[in-house]
Amino acid sequence: KDSLAIIVIPSINVNAGSDITVCANNPTTNLNGSVSGATGGFWITTNGTGTFGDSSSLSTTYNPSSSDTSTGVLTLVLTTTGNGPCNAETDTLIITITDQPIVNAGIDQILCANNVDIQLGGIVVNGTTTGRWTALGSGVFSPNDSDLNGIYIPSSSDTATGFINIVLASTNNGNCVLVRDTMKANFTPSPSPNAGVDISVCANNSNATLNGSVTGGATTGQWGTLGTGTFSPNDSDLNGTYNPSNADTAAGLVQIVLNSTNNGT
Repeated sequence: KDSLAIIVIPSINVNAGSDITVCANNPTTNLNGSVSGATGGFWITTNGTGTFGDSSSLSTTYNPSSSDTSTGVLTLVLTTTGNGPCNAETDTLIITITDQPIVNAGIDQILCANNVDIQLGGIVVNGTTTGRWTALGSGVFSPNDSDLNGIYIPSSSDTATGFINIVLASTNNGNCVLVRDTMKANFTPSPSPNAGVDISVCANNSNATLNGSVTGGATTGQWGTLGTGTFSPNDSDLNGTYNPSNADTAAGLVQIVLNSTNNGT
């Protein structure tokens, strides 16, 4: 008689690894598959258009395409090779791609050199809602650099430079790379009113000719008096006349004040 031995080869096992979540601005995925009972394996994607570092290596990378990041969910399949008499086995791995943070530091601002505190209004959304301000200057943030709606108080050096760039960067980014946005603040010269030199007039000829000027961030002004006289032709004529009242002449002294107008910021 004769006999036949049947040798049972252990079954093949393949593990593509745990499902992975990555961020749209940091999407490269490290793959670490494992195989037993076969000599190797190869990777494919069933719905992506990205590229593998080496699709025939169990430990490799997958680099999603821009189309993949829009799709948001990708399926990768690891299939065994060198299977001998066994059928190939497969295992699936899912890559989920989340949106990257969106950061908005706010619109650029124009401020006057005598009114320079900058009101901030930053926005951080998508995966995180926190951020940190930095300034390419030497001012300070109030109450702190993590308050998206805080205030930046420029230094004298900042205003002397004429502008300041303020940067908002996302924080608590998870598996995303931080995102930055910049807001620029420009400082314009402050108005400089000049009421002119002090004037002496006689009580019986007391109308005073004015010679005011406004330069810098404004060119117009308005006269005011700490007395009770009147301005002619009006209090906005920088070179008009001040007509003292009887009380002004009796007091012997009256102060005339020139304020800048149309000051912008």
